[in-house]
Amino acid sequence: MDADTDALNLLLKLFGPERVALGSDYPFPLGEAEPGKLIESMGNLSAKDKTQLLSGTAREFLGLKNL
Repeated sequence: MDADTDALNLLLKLFGPERVALGSDYPFPLGEAEPGKLIESMGNLSAKDKTQLLSGTAREFLGLKNL
C-alpha cells in the first residue's frame, strides 16, 4: 500500500463511504492522472462502496440520487 491508499482507508474508517467523494483539484495538476483509478484498484472495497465513492456521495450531495 502507498500513502494515498492508507489515507483513503483512514477516511473510510473514520467517516464511511457515504461521506467521502471523488473530487478534483482542477485546473491544477494535483492528485491522480486518471481520476478514480485508486478507488478502482483497491481490492478491500466492495463494488457498492466503489460506486458510492465514484459517484454516489456526490450525486446525493447534489440532489441527483434518483436521476
